[in-house]
Amino acid sequence: MTLTAPGKALRAVFESEETALMPFGSLPIHAAMAQHAGFGAFQLSGGMSAWWQGVSDVGWLTLTEVVDHAKCTARAADIPVYCDADTGFGAPINVQRTVAEFIDAGVGGIHIEDQREPKKSGGVAGIELVSDAEAIGRLNAAVDARDKLDEDFVIVARTDGYGAAGGGVDEAIRRAQLYKAETGADVIFFEGMHTWEQAELALKETPGPAYAVSVGLIGRKTVAEMTALGQAIQPVPFVLPGIHEVWRLLADVKESGEATPFAEYLDRMGADAGTDYDVGWGAMFGRPSTDYVRETEEKYLPGSAQRDYDNNAHVGEHY
Repeated sequence: MTLTAPGKALRAVFESEETALMPFGSLPIHAAMAQHAGFGAFQLSGGMSAWWQGVSDVGWLTLTEVVDHAKCTARAADIPVYCDADTGFGAPINVQRTVAEFIDAGVGGIHIEDQREPKKSGGVAGIELVSDAEAIGRLNAAVDARDKLDEDFVIVARTDGYGAAGGGVDEAIRRAQLYKAETGADVIFFEGMHTWEQAELALKETPGPAYAVSVGLIGRKTVAEMTALGQAIQPVPFVLPGIHEVWRLLADVKESGEATPFAEYLDRMGADAGTDYDVGWGAMFGRPSTDYVRETEEKYLPGSAQRDYDNNAHVGEHY
């Protein structure tokens, strides 16, 4: 990764006057895709990252596992990466380590939620919140670590006050205002609101930057409309087809008992050749690039790159 100040770059995205669309995915290649497409930042999903690693979004993964994955993702792109840090992974001292580890990983910022352990996926039944005092302590521990290690690193206070047991819009707003008043968190994140009317009220009542997220809200308002409401960013889970379309192809192969559906899909890929949708098999998103490898080989082992090319001319670049 060549981005030398990821926190500063991410902070600029959150503080922009216009709502920033932020691609939301789960793998290093997704961050590379976001950069190649021209976006200014990438959000690494905690839940989707867990699913891609074969586990549920229930706090199963440890801090070191999550940070290792985030580090690989940050290295894959030159745009800032924003990560899910669950509840901070423990007591205040653990939260401070969490901040330090993500900073060392090259991440630009994290969000920390006010759920009680064991945490649950946003929007599901049974979510419980920690006390006001514990939530404030958790956030201030994170803020102190930020100020000590990298003042530009972004700390986002996520509240599940809307969807928690006994919660609602009023509780979410109360908690957001409390976190803004009592902590040094940079941004407020409202999880799970069902309508834009609810989100609009929450954003209006909360000092910015702030944003509200639920799947049902995404794409239902324009950037101009969201900007007018005070929505700082709008995460966009663009990798959803990577689950649905892959499953569709696999199911078609199983149903037919043949590999024919793959050939049909390959033909559809071929139809994109020469267009903005043409990425082949995705090799363009890898680092270091094939061209860089060949240039390096030629520099230090003159003639080797050409010999390798000649010897493997029959092998397609798409693998």
